[in-house]
Amino acid sequence: MIRRSALLALALGVLGVALGASPASTQPAGRPEPVRRLLVISVPGLTWADVEDHDLPHLERFFDGAALADLAPRGVSPRSGPGDAYLTISAGARATTERTIDGQVLALDEQSSGSAAGDIFARRTGISPDGDYVSLAWPALVRRNDSQPYDAVLGLLATTLDEAGVSLAAIGNADGTDSVGASYERQVGLAAADEDGVVADGALGEDLSVQDPTRPFGRRVDLDQVVAALRSRWADGADRQVVVVEASDLARTMRYRTMVGPARYRELWADALAEADELVGRLLDEVDDERDAVMVVAPYNLVGDRDLTAVALRGPGVEPGYLRSASTQRAGFLTLVDIAPTILDRLDIERPVEMEGRPAEVTSSERSVPDRVEHLVALNAASRFRERLLVPTTTAAVVVLALVLAAAVALHVGGRDPRWRGLLRFTALADLALLPWSYLARGFPLEDLGAGFYWAFVVVGAVASAAAAVALGRATSRPRLPLILVLSFMALVLVGDVTTGSRLSLSAAFGYSPTGNSRLYGISNYSYGQLATAACLLGALLAGRGRLPRARPAAVGLLVATLVVLGVPKWGSDVGGVLAFTPAILVFAVVLWHWRIRVRTVVASVVATAVAITAFGFLDLARPPEERAHLGRLFERVGDEGLGPLFSIMERKLLANLRVSTSSLWVAAIPIALAFWLYLVRGPGRPIQALRHRLPTLGAGLAAAFVAAVLGSLVNDSGAIVGGVASLVLSASLLVLLLEPVPADPAPVSGGAGP
Repeated sequence: MIRRSALLALALGVLGVALGASPASTQPAGRPEPVRRLLVISVPGLTWADVEDHDLPHLERFFDGAALADLAPRGVSPRSGPGDAYLTISAGARATTERTIDGQVLALDEQSSGSAAGDIFARRTGISPDGDYVSLAWPALVRRNDSQPYDAVLGLLATTLDEAGVSLAAIGNADGTDSVGASYERQVGLAAADEDGVVADGALGEDLSVQDPTRPFGRRVDLDQVVAALRSRWADGADRQVVVVEASDLARTMRYRTMVGPARYRELWADALAEADELVGRLLDEVDDERDAVMVVAPYNLVGDRDLTAVALRGPGVEPGYLRSASTQRAGFLTLVDIAPTILDRLDIERPVEMEGRPAEVTSSERSVPDRVEHLVALNAASRFRERLLVPTTTAAVVVLALVLAAAVALHVGGRDPRWRGLLRFTALADLALLPWSYLARGFPLEDLGAGFYWAFVVVGAVASAAAAVALGRATSRPRLPLILVLSFMALVLVGDVTTGSRLSLSAAFGYSPTGNSRLYGISNYSYGQLATAACLLGALLAGRGRLPRARPAAVGLLVATLVVLGVPKWGSDVGGVLAFTPAILVFAVVLWHWRIRVRTVVASVVATAVAITAFGFLDLARPPEERAHLGRLFERVGDEGLGPLFSIMERKLLANLRVSTSSLWVAAIPIALAFWLYLVRGPGRPIQALRHRLPTLGAGLAAAFVAAVLGSLVNDSGAIVGGVASLVLSASLLVLLLEPVPADPAPVSGGAGP
């Protein structure tokens, strides 16, 4: 008993050390004061690494009094182009584009194919435009987004501002080509287009650039013209304005990357950054710091592989620190859909319910600008490192599972050499332990220490855990104790992490990352597969302890406690997990107590699931708006718009489910587990019968785990990945039970019951 307590204390200590490796302390988040005017400076492609590596004095002075964040520049796809990005800003929801035509934002009298753009637009839409510019591609863009399950209302930002009496203008021109023919790259105008595709006010013409044979496509920004365009709007007497200005040389340079070598591109990018910095400095000279707010945002990045970009906000009431939103639930992170709600919030305009994003809030910090920038660079590096860890770690876990199951079947059939049985049992325990150790590894700066440290830490930790568990099992003459300890360790790491802020899950191999996931808090789908399966098996092992009073109710209580962790918005916030695990609990109870399955049993399961979702939803809805997770925000939209948003989310999850289910190696764990199950059921001596004889309550755990895995795969957007993770935990655990040392004539556990 003392050794078991020591092991548990050691596990808790390691978890505490890892959880303690968190970002510097910050003050509670708050919403900045409303302003009358807002300048949005678009700096395409700018990352915080660029800020570290280049001399950008004007931007650095701006950041000194600003709140900063990494921006996940994702629309419908994880990596947005210019059209996707500006349309997402215009809608406040994920949007997509037609990349070959989305830059065609022309002045009404500008000629295209022998006709004025205004006439072409009227022919295509039946609308007589009354603004300065029109998007000739607008009907195609609307049609493209109508086919997506995101309910994006293109132009909603401009329409909302106009209804509130706020003018919106766009300034920028990224035209340029080395080919024959015209090039229209004026996607920045899409951010200011209304729901008809009309840009009421803007400066998007070629006069914003001048010829320069040394620059990409032979053109560069005319700083005087851009500043003059802002000044003419900023100083026209109106005091309720939003102006979006693009540093278009950055956009041109990114497009030019495929035409030059790496060294030449770095030179061109440094030149474009220097010019963008000068533009920022001159634009800031036009701003009244006491009444105006400024947002610097990099809405997309065409270089690199899904790197996070830069976003910063400065103005009255904004303290130096970090930005966060209800969408991310984490200081230092925003998503692209949060830009439009933040613009509205800064002007004290209510966000339309159709906008998916949420306003940015400020989390103050006493860190210096270099320290904050370094922290944001590290967050991006950690996220990118996680993307590189995911496939190798998955491959290692699945391949080890396949090898150990195949070897175990061969040895079990032969019935030879108990030493090999012990080795295979040990390897299966280590494979299980690898999963929680992959989370604990995130307690260290892996992106600095490298992959070698990660693998050494995870492998040594997994082997040490398995060795300690086996040693305790031998010392106590309890052959089932090693599996209990490893499964408990798995659950302990996940529950401990999620109830203390999910710091380990962020950028963990089986957690989530801002470059690859739309949610950055709570239980990830990988974690759900582990926790749900471990809880079901531990429940079966607990229920089989017939000598313990009320062992079965305690087992059901363990599963209910797991459901609470999954569902509480401040912890797991896992809607799909609640939908899948609630019926699993009922199945566990039905099989455990031999209840007959009737129609009313199925109805009770559906009702219980609905009650659980409703309870967790209202619990989330009771929290302040800036703290609500996705379930509470869904309840908001359903209350305002009806069931449409719910159906859209269901469609979106189904499409993502189908896409992911055919692209992850985790799916391979499912047929591997099914083959092993077939051996257990049909193999010589029917091994599953011997297992159920030794542990009569095993059937309840297996049935519950199966329901949790199948439903989890159906209702989560990670699809069969959930089933793959669950298959690994389940089949490895069954192997450990199959190979455990047993007396020559084992007797069933007293007090147990099972099918």
